[in-house]
Amino acid sequence: MNRSMVRYLLSKLLLIEAVLLILPLIVALIYKEDLLIISAILKTIGILLVFGILGQLFKPKNYHIYTKEGVLIVALCWILWSFFGALPFVFSGQIPSLIDAFFETSSGFTTTGATILPDVSVLSHSMIFWRSFTHLIGGMGVLVFALAIMNNTKNAHLEVMRAEVPGPVFGKIVSKLKDTAQILYIIYLAMFAIFTVILYLAGMPLFDSFITAMGSAGTGGFTVYNDGIAHYNSSLITMLVAIGTLIFGVNFNLYYLLLLRKVKIVLKDEELRLYLLIVATSTLLIFLNTGGIYNSDKTALELIFFEVSTVITTTGFPITDLTVWPLFSQYILLLLMFIGGCAGSTAGGFKVIRGLILSKIAKNQILASLFPNRVHSLHINDSVLDKETQSGVLKYLSVYTMIFIFLVLIISLDNNNFMVVISAAASTFNNIGPLLGTNETFAIFSPFSKLLLSFAMIAGRLEIYPLLLLFLPKTWSKI
Repeated sequence: MNRSMVRYLLSKLLLIEAVLLILPLIVALIYKEDLLIISAILKTIGILLVFGILGQLFKPKNYHIYTKEGVLIVALCWILWSFFGALPFVFSGQIPSLIDAFFETSSGFTTTGATILPDVSVLSHSMIFWRSFTHLIGGMGVLVFALAIMNNTKNAHLEVMRAEVPGPVFGKIVSKLKDTAQILYIIYLAMFAIFTVILYLAGMPLFDSFITAMGSAGTGGFTVYNDGIAHYNSSLITMLVAIGTLIFGVNFNLYYLLLLRKVKIVLKDEELRLYLLIVATSTLLIFLNTGGIYNSDKTALELIFFEVSTVITTTGFPITDLTVWPLFSQYILLLLMFIGGCAGSTAGGFKVIRGLILSKIAKNQILASLFPNRVHSLHINDSVLDKETQSGVLKYLSVYTMIFIFLVLIISLDNNNFMVVISAAASTFNNIGPLLGTNETFAIFSPFSKLLLSFAMIAGRLEIYPLLLLFLPKTWSKI
């Protein structure tokens, strides 16, 4: 294993995080915040610079990254960025507990949106900004962002990006990896900027527009106020955010195809069509099930569409009290938590494409029992899906299920409410955020459970394997 390259690249990534912390520092200066908050950010930047510079003193002889190194770099980077990103909250005293701060920051970078804060207003503008800025960074991927700005002429970091980008299949949209990362981030940031302007023109204050757009682009869910989007009491803003989160839950490769004017290919994409069908069907079913709860059908459809959009994209913006919904409707939202958005998007969850592949595998198994002598191939978007990818999806489902069951068992030691326990595991592991069955935050759980759920968020964002392999002794062997 090329340990020197792991150390070298991680130190470079810590330097990047130090640079990113300059933005909340600027926010603190603009709003003339307390010296304690400014010094908290400066201390964190200083610590990151020390570790980053020390790691850069000895350059590796071999710059090549194999699969093992790629997995380690991805897993360690997300843990380290979450740990160091939590320090401003601790140093400023706004989240005194390191475990709570680590939970909050992990939730930010993984775009989960789960929180231990009963009252967001205790945070300063700079801490609210940093908390949501982590959504924007983590949405497309910490390492994707790093590879977009770092020198990578030898295209040596393929395994790093492969380990971080969500979905059963990784593919570069152009030949060079750095160009792929840059294109993805340019599209992503351009869409974020446009959405910020749209929210501002819709009547949202400028600071709030930035925060909400970061939460929508990263499909994270952090907001400025406890009541989330409901605070603005605007049907226009509600619908804009609902549509915005749906857009960011789509595979970004499709947006690149749109730029190339390949509209027919985009419209024929099976994952996209199933994604939109699930949203429409879920909205209709919940609407029929929640009849009479709201004053008008218009209000009902607006709030239901918002909840469906933000849950399936794993954004989780708060807007209404879900505890008043019938159990059937809550279970639909719970199911959407598992489904998640499209592969290659900023959304979390199991991914629509995996659900599509599993349904086709099941169909082929049924047909094989009826027609055993016939060859049954599996097609996605008119292309044959190889057996290796099909097997990979089935294996991922097995690991995914076992880890989820483990999370539920451990968390159940903290809480006796079935819906709370199930939704807590589903919400963190699928990077969604809200708790069902209660109006409380994740502060109700013990420090150990919060730490476990923090790692569950990172595991869910990295699609399990990088974090699991981090704890295997063979991963650290020299061979």
